[in-house]
Amino acid sequence: MINWFASDLFEGAGVIFSIFFIIFLIRRGWKMYWVLLLATVILALSNGQTLSYNFLLIYRSVTSYTAFYLISMVLAITLLGHLHQKIGAMEQLVMSLRRLIHDPRALLMIFPAAVSLFSTVPGGAIISAPMVEETGRDLKMSPTELAMSNIVYRHLIVLITPFNSSLVLAAGITGISITSYLGFTVPVVAIVFAIAAVLLFSRYPRVAKKYSGDPEKAKKSRDLVKLLTVASPYILAIFLGLACGVFFPVALMVGIGVCFFINLPEKNKPKALRNRLSILIRGFNWPMALSTLIIVIYKDFMLEAESFQQAVHYLVDQGLPVMVLIVALPFVTGFITGNNTASLGIALPILIPFLGPDMLSVRYFGIVYLSSYAGYFGSPVHLCTYLTNEYFKTPLYSLIKQINVYGAIMLTVGLILALFY
Repeated sequence: MINWFASDLFEGAGVIFSIFFIIFLIRRGWKMYWVLLLATVILALSNGQTLSYNFLLIYRSVTSYTAFYLISMVLAITLLGHLHQKIGAMEQLVMSLRRLIHDPRALLMIFPAAVSLFSTVPGGAIISAPMVEETGRDLKMSPTELAMSNIVYRHLIVLITPFNSSLVLAAGITGISITSYLGFTVPVVAIVFAIAAVLLFSRYPRVAKKYSGDPEKAKKSRDLVKLLTVASPYILAIFLGLACGVFFPVALMVGIGVCFFINLPEKNKPKALRNRLSILIRGFNWPMALSTLIIVIYKDFMLEAESFQQAVHYLVDQGLPVMVLIVALPFVTGFITGNNTASLGIALPILIPFLGPDMLSVRYFGIVYLSSYAGYFGSPVHLCTYLTNEYFKTPLYSLIKQINVYGAIMLTVGLILALFY
Protein backbone atom coordinates (compact mmCIF):
# COMPACT_ATOMS: atom_id res chain seq x y z
CA MET A 1 0.00 0.00 0.00
CA ILE A 2 2.84 2.35 0.91
CA ASN A 3 4.74 1.48 -2.28
CA TRP A 4 1.60 2.04 -4.35
CA PHE A 5 1.00 5.40 -2.70
CA ALA A 6 4.61 6.46 -3.15
CA SER A 7 4.59 5.46 -6.81
CA ASP A 8 1.27 7.15 -7.40
CA LEU A 9 2.44 10.32 -5.67
CA PHE A 10 5.68 10.34 -7.67
CA GLU A 11 3.75 9.97 -10.92
CA GLY A 12 1.38 12.82 -10.01
CA ALA A 13 4.31 15.05 -9.08
CA GLY A 14 5.87 14.29 -12.46
CA VAL A 15 2.72 15.36 -14.28
CA ILE A 16 2.45 18.63 -12.36
CA PHE A 17 6.15 19.34 -12.79
CA SER A 18 5.93 18.71 -16.55
CA ILE A 19 3.13 21.28 -16.88
CA PHE A 20 5.04 24.00 -15.00
CA PHE A 21 8.18 23.00 -16.89
CA ILE A 22 6.41 23.63 -20.22
CA ILE A 23 5.07 27.00 -19.09
CA PHE A 24 8.43 28.10 -17.66
CA LEU A 25 10.50 27.19 -20.72
CA ILE A 26 8.01 28.58 -23.26
CA ARG A 27 8.08 31.92 -21.45
CA ARG A 28 11.89 31.83 -21.63
CA GLY A 29 11.74 31.46 -25.40
CA TRP A 30 12.67 27.79 -25.81
CA LYS A 31 11.64 26.01 -28.98
CA MET A 32 8.37 24.16 -28.56
CA TYR A 33 9.72 20.78 -29.68
CA TRP A 34 12.54 20.85 -27.09
CA VAL A 35 10.15 21.91 -24.34
CA LEU A 36 7.65 19.16 -25.12
CA LEU A 37 10.36 16.53 -25.56
CA LEU A 38 11.83 17.28 -22.13
CA ALA A 39 8.33 17.35 -20.58
CA THR A 40 7.64 13.92 -22.10
CA VAL A 41 10.90 12.59 -20.65
CA ILE A 42 9.75 13.81 -17.22
CA LEU A 43 6.49 11.87 -17.61
CA ALA A 44 8.34 8.76 -18.75
CA LEU A 45 10.73 8.89 -15.78
CA SER A 46 7.95 9.36 -13.25
CA ASN A 47 5.26 6.96 -14.51
CA GLY A 48 6.80 3.86 -12.90
CA GLN A 49 6.74 1.87 -16.15
CA THR A 50 9.56 -0.11 -17.74
CA LEU A 51 11.73 1.29 -20.52
CA SER A 52 10.25 -1.13 -23.05
CA TYR A 53 6.70 -0.08 -22.11
CA ASN A 54 7.54 3.60 -22.59
CA PHE A 55 9.13 2.93 -25.98
CA LEU A 56 6.06 0.94 -27.01
CA LEU A 57 3.84 3.87 -26.00
CA ILE A 58 6.00 6.23 -28.10
CA TYR A 59 5.78 3.85 -31.07
CA ARG A 60 1.99 3.69 -30.82
CA SER A 61 1.79 7.49 -30.66
CA VAL A 62 4.09 8.06 -33.63
CA THR A 63 2.28 5.53 -35.81
CA SER A 64 -1.25 6.57 -34.81
CA TYR A 65 -3.81 8.07 -37.16
CA THR A 66 -3.92 11.19 -34.98
CA ALA A 67 -0.20 11.80 -35.52
CA PHE A 68 -0.49 11.25 -39.27
CA TYR A 69 -3.49 13.54 -39.61
CA LEU A 70 -2.08 16.37 -37.51
CA ILE A 71 1.37 16.38 -39.10
CA SER A 72 0.01 16.22 -42.66
CA MET A 73 -2.38 19.08 -41.87
CA VAL A 74 0.32 21.26 -40.32
CA LEU A 75 2.72 20.69 -43.20
CA ALA A 76 0.09 21.34 -45.87
CA ILE A 77 -1.18 24.50 -44.17
CA THR A 78 2.28 26.02 -43.71
CA LEU A 79 3.38 25.14 -47.24
CA LEU A 80 0.29 26.73 -48.76
CA GLY A 81 0.61 29.87 -46.64
CA HIS A 82 4.30 30.27 -47.47
CA LEU A 83 3.83 29.84 -51.22
CA HIS A 84 0.77 32.10 -51.34
CA GLN A 85 2.63 34.93 -49.63
CA LYS A 86 5.94 34.61 -51.47
CA ILE A 87 4.37 34.78 -54.96
CA GLY A 88 2.68 38.08 -54.05
CA ALA A 89 -0.87 36.72 -53.96
CA MET A 90 -1.49 38.12 -50.46
CA GLU A 91 -0.50 41.63 -51.51
CA GLN A 92 -2.81 41.44 -54.54
CA LEU A 93 -5.65 40.23 -52.35
CA VAL A 94 -5.30 43.28 -50.12
CA MET A 95 -5.13 45.70 -53.05
CA SER A 96 -8.26 44.20 -54.60
CA LEU A 97 -10.12 44.71 -51.32
CA ARG A 98 -9.04 48.33 -51.18
CA ARG A 99 -10.45 49.01 -54.63
CA LEU A 100 -13.73 47.20 -53.98
CA ILE A 101 -14.66 48.56 -50.55
CA HIS A 102 -15.23 52.27 -49.84
CA ASP A 103 -15.93 52.43 -46.12
CA PRO A 104 -12.75 52.73 -43.96
CA ARG A 105 -14.58 51.19 -41.01
CA ALA A 106 -15.21 48.04 -43.02
CA LEU A 107 -11.59 47.97 -44.20
CA LEU A 108 -10.37 48.22 -40.61
CA MET A 109 -12.22 44.97 -39.97
CA ILE A 110 -11.46 43.27 -43.27
CA PHE A 111 -7.71 43.86 -43.54
CA PRO A 112 -6.72 42.07 -40.30
CA ALA A 113 -9.34 39.39 -41.00
CA ALA A 114 -8.09 38.80 -44.55
CA VAL A 115 -4.46 38.59 -43.50
CA SER A 116 -5.29 36.12 -40.73
CA LEU A 117 -7.36 33.93 -43.04
CA PHE A 118 -4.84 33.75 -45.85
CA SER A 119 -1.55 33.92 -43.96
CA THR A 120 -0.06 31.49 -41.44
CA VAL A 121 2.84 33.76 -40.38
CA PRO A 122 3.34 33.81 -36.57
CA GLY A 123 2.81 37.32 -35.24
CA GLY A 124 0.97 38.09 -38.49
CA ALA A 125 -0.79 41.10 -36.96
CA ILE A 126 2.25 43.14 -37.94
CA ILE A 127 1.44 42.49 -41.63
CA SER A 128 -1.94 44.20 -41.45
CA ALA A 129 -0.80 46.98 -39.07
CA PRO A 130 0.36 49.40 -41.84
CA MET A 131 -2.93 48.90 -43.73
CA VAL A 132 -4.91 49.59 -40.57
CA GLU A 133 -2.83 52.67 -39.76
CA GLU A 134 -3.26 54.23 -43.20
CA THR A 135 -6.99 53.49 -43.30
CA GLY A 136 -7.52 54.75 -39.75
CA ARG A 137 -6.16 58.19 -40.63
CA ASP A 138 -9.39 58.93 -42.49
CA LEU A 139 -11.34 58.45 -39.26
CA LYS A 140 -8.75 60.12 -37.00
CA MET A 141 -8.74 57.11 -34.67
CA SER A 142 -6.34 56.97 -31.74
CA PRO A 143 -3.35 54.56 -31.85
CA THR A 144 -4.94 52.37 -29.17
CA GLU A 145 -8.18 52.06 -31.14
CA LEU A 146 -6.25 51.18 -34.28
CA ALA A 147 -4.21 48.61 -32.37
CA MET A 148 -7.39 47.08 -30.95
CA SER A 149 -8.97 46.86 -34.40
CA ASN A 150 -5.84 45.17 -35.75
CA ILE A 151 -5.71 42.61 -32.94
CA VAL A 152 -9.41 41.90 -32.39
CA TYR A 153 -10.45 41.30 -35.98
CA ARG A 154 -7.36 39.30 -36.81
CA HIS A 155 -7.92 36.91 -33.93
CA LEU A 156 -11.66 36.56 -34.28
CA ILE A 157 -11.08 35.13 -37.75
CA VAL A 158 -8.09 33.03 -36.65
CA LEU A 159 -10.44 31.41 -34.14
CA ILE A 160 -12.66 30.02 -36.91
CA THR A 161 -10.30 29.47 -39.83
CA PRO A 162 -10.04 25.77 -40.72
CA PHE A 163 -6.29 26.26 -41.16
CA ASN A 164 -5.69 27.25 -37.52
CA SER A 165 -3.19 24.70 -36.17
CA SER A 166 -4.80 24.85 -32.72
CA LEU A 167 -8.20 23.94 -34.18
CA VAL A 168 -6.59 21.12 -36.13
CA LEU A 169 -4.95 19.89 -32.92
CA ALA A 170 -8.20 20.05 -30.93
CA ALA A 171 -10.05 18.11 -33.63
CA GLY A 172 -7.29 15.50 -33.85
CA ILE A 173 -7.05 14.90 -30.11
CA THR A 174 -10.77 14.86 -29.34
CA GLY A 175 -11.94 13.09 -32.51
CA ILE A 176 -14.52 15.82 -33.12
CA SER A 177 -14.50 17.18 -36.67
CA ILE A 178 -13.32 20.65 -37.61
CA THR A 179 -16.79 21.26 -39.07
CA SER A 180 -18.38 20.57 -35.67
CA TYR A 181 -16.01 22.97 -33.92
CA LEU A 182 -16.80 25.63 -36.51
CA GLY A 183 -20.51 25.04 -35.99
CA PHE A 184 -19.97 25.96 -32.33
CA THR A 185 -17.52 28.84 -32.74
CA VAL A 186 -18.80 30.65 -35.85
CA PRO A 187 -21.97 31.97 -34.09
CA VAL A 188 -19.78 33.14 -31.19
CA VAL A 189 -17.46 35.00 -33.53
CA ALA A 190 -20.36 36.54 -35.46
CA ILE A 191 -21.83 37.98 -32.26
CA VAL A 192 -18.49 39.25 -30.92
CA PHE A 193 -17.66 40.65 -34.36
CA ALA A 194 -20.80 42.78 -34.20
CA ILE A 195 -20.20 43.81 -30.58
CA ALA A 196 -16.65 44.89 -31.44
CA ALA A 197 -17.92 46.91 -34.42
CA VAL A 198 -20.27 48.84 -32.13
CA LEU A 199 -17.63 49.41 -29.44
CA LEU A 200 -14.86 50.43 -31.84
CA PHE A 201 -16.63 52.27 -34.67
CA SER A 202 -20.09 53.47 -33.58
CA ARG A 203 -18.90 57.02 -32.92
CA TYR A 204 -17.16 57.33 -36.27
CA PRO A 205 -19.22 58.32 -39.35
CA ARG A 206 -18.89 56.60 -42.69
CA VAL A 207 -16.24 58.25 -44.86
CA ALA A 208 -16.05 57.29 -48.52
CA LYS A 209 -12.36 57.00 -49.30
CA LYS A 210 -11.11 56.69 -52.86
CA TYR A 211 -7.88 54.76 -53.04
CA SER A 212 -5.48 54.47 -55.94
CA GLY A 213 -7.16 52.39 -58.57
CA ASP A 214 -10.51 54.09 -57.88
CA PRO A 215 -13.50 51.83 -58.71
CA GLU A 216 -14.83 54.58 -60.98
CA LYS A 217 -11.77 54.19 -63.16
CA ALA A 218 -11.13 50.49 -62.77
CA LYS A 219 -13.75 47.91 -63.44
CA LYS A 220 -15.13 46.40 -60.27
CA SER A 221 -15.65 43.10 -62.04
CA ARG A 222 -11.93 42.91 -62.82
CA ASP A 223 -11.04 43.55 -59.18
CA LEU A 224 -13.53 40.95 -58.01
CA VAL A 225 -12.09 38.39 -60.41
CA LYS A 226 -8.59 39.19 -59.17
CA LEU A 227 -9.73 38.83 -55.56
CA LEU A 228 -11.34 35.44 -56.21
CA THR A 229 -8.32 34.31 -58.21
CA VAL A 230 -5.71 35.04 -55.56
CA ALA A 231 -7.96 33.61 -52.83
CA SER A 232 -8.89 30.53 -54.88
CA PRO A 233 -6.39 28.09 -53.27
CA TYR A 234 -7.99 28.62 -49.86
CA ILE A 235 -11.54 28.82 -51.16
CA LEU A 236 -11.12 25.54 -53.01
CA ALA A 237 -9.45 23.81 -50.05
CA ILE A 238 -12.21 24.93 -47.68
CA PHE A 239 -14.92 23.83 -50.13
CA LEU A 240 -13.37 20.41 -50.70
CA GLY A 241 -12.54 19.82 -47.03
CA LEU A 242 -15.71 21.11 -45.37
CA ALA A 243 -18.44 20.89 -47.99
CA CYS A 244 -17.31 17.80 -49.93
CA GLY A 245 -15.75 15.84 -47.09
CA VAL A 246 -12.40 15.37 -48.84
CA PHE A 247 -9.56 14.40 -46.50
CA PHE A 248 -8.38 17.85 -45.46
CA PRO A 249 -4.64 17.40 -46.14
CA VAL A 250 -5.57 16.30 -49.67
CA ALA A 251 -7.84 19.33 -50.08
CA LEU A 252 -4.94 21.56 -49.02
CA MET A 253 -2.62 19.86 -51.50
CA VAL A 254 -5.13 20.70 -54.23
CA GLY A 255 -4.98 24.31 -53.02
CA ILE A 256 -1.18 24.22 -53.26
CA GLY A 257 -1.46 22.93 -56.82
CA VAL A 258 -3.75 25.82 -57.76
CA CYS A 259 -1.39 28.29 -56.08
CA PHE A 260 1.38 27.22 -58.47
CA PHE A 261 -0.52 28.70 -61.42
CA ILE A 262 -1.67 32.03 -59.93
CA ASN A 263 -0.11 34.99 -61.78
CA LEU A 264 2.13 32.69 -63.76
CA PRO A 265 4.14 34.82 -66.25
CA GLU A 266 3.48 34.34 -69.96
CA LYS A 267 7.15 33.86 -70.74
CA ASN A 268 9.37 31.05 -69.48
CA LYS A 269 6.65 29.27 -67.51
CA PRO A 270 8.78 26.16 -66.81
CA LYS A 271 11.38 28.31 -65.04
CA ALA A 272 8.69 30.12 -63.04
CA LEU A 273 7.21 26.79 -61.96
CA ARG A 274 10.65 25.53 -60.88
CA ASN A 275 11.13 28.71 -58.85
CA ARG A 276 7.79 28.17 -57.16
CA LEU A 277 8.69 24.59 -56.38
CA SER A 278 11.87 25.90 -54.72
CA ILE A 279 9.78 28.41 -52.73
CA LEU A 280 7.45 25.62 -51.65
CA ILE A 281 10.32 23.44 -50.45
CA ARG A 282 11.77 26.32 -48.43
CA GLY A 283 8.38 26.67 -46.74
CA PHE A 284 8.69 23.24 -45.11
CA ASN A 285 8.21 23.99 -41.40
CA TRP A 286 9.88 21.02 -39.70
CA PRO A 287 9.91 22.60 -36.19
CA MET A 288 6.12 22.93 -36.26
CA ALA A 289 5.70 19.38 -37.58
CA LEU A 290 8.06 18.02 -34.92
CA SER A 291 6.29 19.98 -32.18
CA THR A 292 2.96 18.58 -33.36
CA LEU A 293 4.27 15.01 -33.23
CA ILE A 294 5.67 15.46 -29.72
CA ILE A 295 2.36 16.99 -28.58
CA VAL A 296 0.68 13.72 -29.59
CA ILE A 297 3.30 11.70 -27.66
CA TYR A 298 2.98 13.98 -24.61
CA LYS A 299 -0.80 13.66 -24.78
CA ASP A 300 -0.61 9.85 -24.74
CA PHE A 301 1.79 9.84 -21.78
CA MET A 302 -0.51 12.25 -19.96
CA LEU A 303 -3.49 9.96 -20.58
CA GLU A 304 -1.51 7.12 -18.98
CA ALA A 305 -0.96 9.11 -15.76
CA GLU A 306 -3.76 7.71 -13.62
CA SER A 307 -2.64 9.46 -10.43
CA PHE A 308 -3.20 12.93 -11.80
CA GLN A 309 -6.59 11.97 -13.15
CA GLN A 310 -7.47 10.59 -9.72
CA ALA A 311 -6.44 13.91 -8.15
CA VAL A 312 -8.68 15.80 -10.55
CA HIS A 313 -11.52 13.39 -9.82
CA TYR A 314 -10.96 14.00 -6.13
CA LEU A 315 -11.31 17.76 -6.57
CA VAL A 316 -14.51 17.27 -8.54
CA ASP A 317 -15.83 14.85 -5.91
CA GLN A 318 -15.09 17.46 -3.24
CA GLY A 319 -17.40 19.90 -4.95
CA LEU A 320 -15.33 21.59 -7.66
CA PRO A 321 -17.77 22.04 -10.55
CA VAL A 322 -16.59 20.35 -13.73
CA MET A 323 -17.45 23.45 -15.73
CA VAL A 324 -15.08 25.52 -13.59
CA LEU A 325 -12.26 23.15 -14.49
CA ILE A 326 -13.27 23.11 -18.17
CA VAL A 327 -13.11 26.91 -18.29
CA ALA A 328 -10.28 27.66 -15.87
CA LEU A 329 -7.59 25.14 -16.86
CA PRO A 330 -7.32 26.01 -20.59
CA PHE A 331 -7.70 29.74 -19.89
CA VAL A 332 -4.91 29.83 -17.31
CA THR A 333 -2.49 27.76 -19.41
CA GLY A 334 -3.28 29.89 -22.48
CA PHE A 335 -2.75 33.12 -20.55
CA ILE A 336 0.53 32.02 -18.98
CA THR A 337 2.09 30.48 -22.09
CA GLY A 338 0.74 32.90 -24.70
CA ASN A 339 0.52 29.84 -26.94
CA ASN A 340 -2.84 28.35 -27.87
CA THR A 341 -1.41 25.09 -29.18
CA ALA A 342 0.58 24.51 -25.99
CA SER A 343 -2.45 25.36 -23.87
CA LEU A 344 -4.63 22.79 -25.63
CA GLY A 345 -1.78 20.27 -25.54
CA ILE A 346 -1.71 20.62 -21.75
CA ALA A 347 -5.43 20.97 -21.00
CA LEU A 348 -7.09 18.41 -23.27
CA PRO A 349 -5.16 15.33 -22.08
CA ILE A 350 -5.97 16.29 -18.49
CA LEU A 351 -9.67 16.91 -19.11
CA ILE A 352 -10.59 14.09 -21.49
CA PRO A 353 -10.23 11.07 -19.15
CA PHE A 354 -12.59 12.25 -16.43
CA LEU A 355 -15.36 13.73 -18.58
CA GLY A 356 -18.44 11.55 -18.68
CA PRO A 357 -19.61 10.02 -21.98
CA ASP A 358 -22.34 12.66 -22.24
CA MET A 359 -19.71 15.41 -22.02
CA LEU A 360 -17.46 14.14 -24.82
CA SER A 361 -19.08 16.49 -27.29
CA VAL A 362 -18.37 19.75 -29.04
CA ARG A 363 -20.58 21.54 -26.52
CA TYR A 364 -17.89 21.07 -23.86
CA PHE A 365 -14.78 20.77 -26.00
CA GLY A 366 -15.92 23.90 -27.84
CA ILE A 367 -15.80 25.72 -24.49
CA VAL A 368 -12.32 24.31 -23.84
CA TYR A 369 -11.21 25.62 -27.23
CA LEU A 370 -12.76 29.05 -26.63
CA SER A 371 -11.36 29.32 -23.12
CA SER A 372 -7.88 28.37 -24.24
CA TYR A 373 -8.10 30.89 -27.05
CA ALA A 374 -9.38 33.65 -24.74
CA GLY A 375 -6.44 33.09 -22.38
CA TYR A 376 -3.91 33.08 -25.22
CA PHE A 377 -5.60 36.10 -26.83
CA GLY A 378 -5.19 38.26 -23.71
CA SER A 379 -1.79 36.97 -22.65
CA PRO A 380 0.92 39.60 -22.02
CA VAL A 381 3.37 37.28 -23.83
CA HIS A 382 1.17 36.99 -26.93
CA LEU A 383 3.45 37.84 -29.89
CA CYS A 384 0.79 39.72 -31.88
CA THR A 385 0.08 42.01 -28.93
CA TYR A 386 3.75 42.80 -28.51
CA LEU A 387 4.31 43.52 -32.24
CA THR A 388 1.15 45.59 -32.57
CA ASN A 389 2.04 47.59 -29.47
CA GLU A 390 5.51 48.27 -30.85
CA TYR A 391 4.07 49.41 -34.17
CA PHE A 392 1.35 51.74 -32.84
CA LYS A 393 3.33 52.85 -29.74
CA THR A 394 0.41 52.34 -27.38
CA PRO A 395 0.50 51.97 -23.57
CA LEU A 396 1.00 48.20 -23.18
CA TYR A 397 -0.99 47.80 -19.95
CA SER A 398 -3.98 49.65 -21.39
CA LEU A 399 -3.84 47.57 -24.57
CA ILE A 400 -3.67 44.25 -22.71
CA LYS A 401 -6.52 45.29 -20.42
CA GLN A 402 -8.78 46.11 -23.38
CA ILE A 403 -7.85 42.90 -25.18
CA ASN A 404 -8.86 40.88 -22.14
CA VAL A 405 -12.23 42.64 -22.10
CA TYR A 406 -12.88 41.24 -25.58
CA GLY A 407 -11.58 37.84 -24.48
CA ALA A 408 -14.07 37.87 -21.61
CA ILE A 409 -16.86 38.87 -24.00
CA MET A 410 -15.91 36.02 -26.33
CA LEU A 411 -15.92 33.43 -23.55
CA THR A 412 -19.17 34.75 -22.04
CA VAL A 413 -20.96 34.58 -25.39
CA GLY A 414 -19.65 31.03 -25.85
CA LEU A 415 -20.90 29.90 -22.44
CA ILE A 416 -24.33 31.42 -23.07
CA LEU A 417 -24.67 29.81 -26.50
CA ALA A 418 -23.53 26.45 -25.07
CA LEU A 419 -26.68 26.41 -22.93
CA PHE A 420 -28.73 26.17 -26.11
CA TYR A 421 -26.42 23.91 -28.09
